[in-house]
Amino acid sequence: MNFRIFINFFLLLLLCSCTALKKNKNNNPNAVVPKLEKYSKYGNPKSYNVFDVEYNVLGSHINFTEEGIASWYGEKFHGKLTSIREVYDMYQLTAAHRSLPIPCYVKVTNLENNKSVIVRINDRGPFSKNRIIDLSYAAAKELDFIEKGTAKVHIETIDAEKY
Repeated sequence: MNFRIFINFFLLLLLCSCTALKKNKNNNPNAVVPKLEKYSKYGNPKSYNVFDVEYNVLGSHINFTEEGIASWYGEKFHGKLTSIREVYDMYQLTAAHRSLPIPCYVKVTNLENNKSVIVRINDRGPFSKNRIIDLSYAAAKELDFIEKGTAKVHIETIDAEKY
């Protein structure tokens, strides 16, 4: 009887260990693991207007790539609601994009130092010219451009079903 309890405990411990390893592929406790999520009913209109510029939201995030300048946002928006009505936490690996349906996941690579991070898109922006994505403070820190403020990046969406 005690042997059976020991075996069950051991199997449970092994299962938990495997799950933890998958979640933290890069040994980063804050790492984002893409998961299949429905697009939010909030923050995904077919089009919207900001500062007299019309933006169109894509019907799908699958196979989307883009290259350009990333910026980051922090304390000014910390604790405020995102476009999909989640509370923005500058210490989470999240981002804002103008046209990707939200939520979705993207891999962002800093082309200046080749560092990468996976973020969850949960907000709209940036609305400054020549910027393609606004990263949270935590994501910009992972990509090592907090001091500089911007970085040239490559973004590619992740299909959570195939991740």
